[in-house]
Amino acid sequence: MILAGIDIGTNTIRLLVVRAGDTPHLELHSGMTITRLGQDLDRTGTLSPDAQERSLTALQECAEIIQRHHVDHTAAVGTSALRRAANAAAFIAAAKLRAGIDIRVISAEEEARLTLLGVRRALARGSTGDDGPLASALVIDIGGGSTELVMTSKGDVRSMESLPLGAVYLTERFLHHVPPDDDELHRLRSAVRAELDAWGQDTVRSGKDRRGFRTCAGTAGTITTLAAMDQELRTYDPAWINGHVLLKTRLDGMVNILSHATRESRSGIAGLERGREDIILAGAVIAQEIMERSGATEMLVSDWGLREGIVFDLQEKLRSEKQGS
Repeated sequence: MILAGIDIGTNTIRLLVVRAGDTPHLELHSGMTITRLGQDLDRTGTLSPDAQERSLTALQECAEIIQRHHVDHTAAVGTSALRRAANAAAFIAAAKLRAGIDIRVISAEEEARLTLLGVRRALARGSTGDDGPLASALVIDIGGGSTELVMTSKGDVRSMESLPLGAVYLTERFLHHVPPDDDELHRLRSAVRAELDAWGQDTVRSGKDRRGFRTCAGTAGTITTLAAMDQELRTYDPAWINGHVLLKTRLDGMVNILSHATRESRSGIAGLERGREDIILAGAVIAQEIMERSGATEMLVSDWGLREGIVFDLQEKLRSEKQGS
């Protein structure tokens, strides 16, 4: 059985095609396109015509790949941008008309569950939920439009919070120059800290210790890019990302470099994915502040995340349906 999962995010559209079975899945295609679906959404409340066209073109390309691989079942999900946009329904209808793809907009809670499913598979290393690296963890997913913070217990979601801290949105709101001036960077940090203060207060009120975890883990484009930069990868390779340990001291150094780098010098940084040069600093500051507030000194990185979780979840649903029939 061949399955496909599509993650339609604020900054990127990711496609994964696998041959699924009882043994570990065989990856047939893995691809990502930066489309900036959420460009200007924070300011206008709607998806711009240009952003929609870029994203619809990418989805048409996904549909062609899906057809070429004779995919049996496809699941496509939309996240922050499609949760927020006033004209999301029109975009979803256009995706169905032009690409034949049915998009399901998921809640932040469902996004966290599926992301954790993907991260757990990547980092489990043969362990169980009780003794693996995610048995007691803070899992950080920094996207273009939001950041999900998931606390785990025995590998399952104990609590989650979705914060309006997206690399795209914060860049558009605060960082108008490359490199940013001191005031821009100050206002960015203040905004991130204000959201994290509210998260910390909610955590205390709920009786859950935000520092009560053994592992800090991270996934999604900002964090995997930082892991690639940390290793100075000229060519991105998931095998070097999954399980990489990103030290807080190394992250601090990268934030300092990015804060003073020109657009041209950023483009020459090994591991910094083309198309992320403008938003990587905002994403890195989010990661830095979360680690600072949570007391984490290192972060275990996962290349797998929401996209993989979509496929694993689809496989489980199909298996359950088959057993119930």
